[in-house]
Amino acid sequence: MNDFNEFKQKFSHFSKLCTEDYLIRYANKGLYKRALKELDQGVQVQYTWNTASVSCQLSEGIECTLYATLDDWQCSCPSENICKHVLIAILYDQRQQITENSVTGEDIVEVAKPLEDVPASSPSLLDVKLSSADFVDPDTAKEYKLAVQDKFHQVNESDKPDYGLQSHSPETNVRFRWMLEADLTPILKSYTSTMVEEVVFRLRYPEDIQIMEDTLLTVHFKSQNIEVSFTEEPQLTKALCKLKQTAGKMAKLEALLRYRLYHGVDDTDALSVRAYEPKFSLQTIQECRDMLGGMLKTGLARLPQSYNAQLETLAIAAHSGNLPEIERSLRGIQGELQLFFKRHVRFSMQTMLDRISKLYLALEVLEQGEIPVRQQSQLVGSFRSKYFTVPSLHLYGLGADSWETRSGFRGITYYFYCFDDGQIYTYSDVRAVYYEDQQFSYAEHYAAFTPWLPSLTFSQFTGEEVQFQSVKVNEERRISSGDGAKLTILPRTGVTGVHFGEYLIDIPAALQREPDSIDLFTEPKERLALIEVARITEHSFNKQTQDLILIVEDTEGARLPLTLPYSSDWQSMINRLESGFGSQKLEHFYAFVRIETKRISPISFLKGQTLLSLKLDSSSGRMGRFGRR
Repeated sequence: MNDFNEFKQKFSHFSKLCTEDYLIRYANKGLYKRALKELDQGVQVQYTWNTASVSCQLSEGIECTLYATLDDWQCSCPSENICKHVLIAILYDQRQQITENSVTGEDIVEVAKPLEDVPASSPSLLDVKLSSADFVDPDTAKEYKLAVQDKFHQVNESDKPDYGLQSHSPETNVRFRWMLEADLTPILKSYTSTMVEEVVFRLRYPEDIQIMEDTLLTVHFKSQNIEVSFTEEPQLTKALCKLKQTAGKMAKLEALLRYRLYHGVDDTDALSVRAYEPKFSLQTIQECRDMLGGMLKTGLARLPQSYNAQLETLAIAAHSGNLPEIERSLRGIQGELQLFFKRHVRFSMQTMLDRISKLYLALEVLEQGEIPVRQQSQLVGSFRSKYFTVPSLHLYGLGADSWETRSGFRGITYYFYCFDDGQIYTYSDVRAVYYEDQQFSYAEHYAAFTPWLPSLTFSQFTGEEVQFQSVKVNEERRISSGDGAKLTILPRTGVTGVHFGEYLIDIPAALQREPDSIDLFTEPKERLALIEVARITEHSFNKQTQDLILIVEDTEGARLPLTLPYSSDWQSMINRLESGFGSQKLEHFYAFVRIETKRISPISFLKGQTLLSLKLDSSSGRMGRFGRR
């Protein structure tokens, strides 16, 4: 009987917390009103108490089983979602408690005002733009907090007395203080590292949210139309969210983290430990380090060709030891060593030294184990790139570039500027062509339809301004073609009306070459830029290097050579540009380029609302139409 009484008290406490707005948010207003109406019409409930549940027999014949939470319940009615019978069972218990309290003279819990009593214009609904790049870059945390505080200070002073996150009474703040003071470590134990990593990834992106406090604290994600309501009980599992299972669990964590971030709580350390848990073979690390040390002592000139076999063995061991980045580095060194043994013209001593130096430093750092887990994870790498869903991406097409690798891959990469975070995103269509029966036609793939919008071809896609909803991207900002993403075409802004931030540079800045450096914790990435060009002054073909050179200049007269390498696939494009076809009309446009160590390669030209991808559009004769739209 003691166990029954203990649960009865626990359930009574739970039903007291089920205020009107709590139940409405968990169910809906119509269902709540129907439950009240049936109670007023005389429906009664008989309770049978168990050790961890209560069986509720309604006078109308329905039976339901409740627990001290709304996350779990059963009802004999056919409804798959929470039903009026569950609400009736909770509300009937509340009324019984009120009756008992009035007899014994105990204080009665004040019932919260209905939600409709809150004015629609109340500043308790506060729009906040939350972007949590500080989770991955703590140095920006202070700037971010100040930016959010500035937004808060813009609230009209006359609106402060009644509602609002900034003007809550001390009692209100105390009730939800657990959200700011709670230790994240035990909370995160119920989440897998992949789930935490995905939530942290989503926090990088800004989200318009509304925060409202009444008997619950509600965080509403406007773009996703997701609502999470927190109770005063210090448990994340008690939060309400209509999303089910994993999606709901992750939404609760994201809402809590965004709320804590807004208040300046830095959760970087706790999140990093849980999101990035590298497990690897320390023995393999030591073996690789010893082998590289021996290579450096012996010297390339005296290395036997059997060293390639040792590298292959270590690469296999790195794969087995869950060290994918180490495996890739070893195979890269192996490829350079093969070129050296063959006395191949493409062998570069500087490239070889850079590869060895970076790998040796990475192995030494991993062996010491004195760096944060986030950086350990970067050095260890992953076998497959992880893609995570982000709420939305507003993208501006910059052009497409076709390419082919020496290892037998062909593809087209599409580039986009993202208005949301000021970064460049890519989508790549890649095929392996090292088998005899495999072909890849650039023209066919460029004219094919996109996976997100069947009526849109890739050639159109690259020149549009688009909005993605629920699209998957990875750490390198590559877009996935997976199902679930929704694509909308927007009116394209003229290129001069887009603020490209750090990507828009002038010709003198483009001519400055950044020195090569070894950085263990920064992914090597291509340097892309947009350059404002006044005109093309010269065009010539260098037969010795097989390069087409376009000389462009800006309004100040500064000149810049743009280099396009020759390929039989792009012969018609090279011929058109070399003959000057249409180039005399190309004035006052933007050149989207890739800045490399020894040259600057143009990818596309942009003018007004028009875009010309040089390798893919010039061959089809679209250059003559460039700039007319």
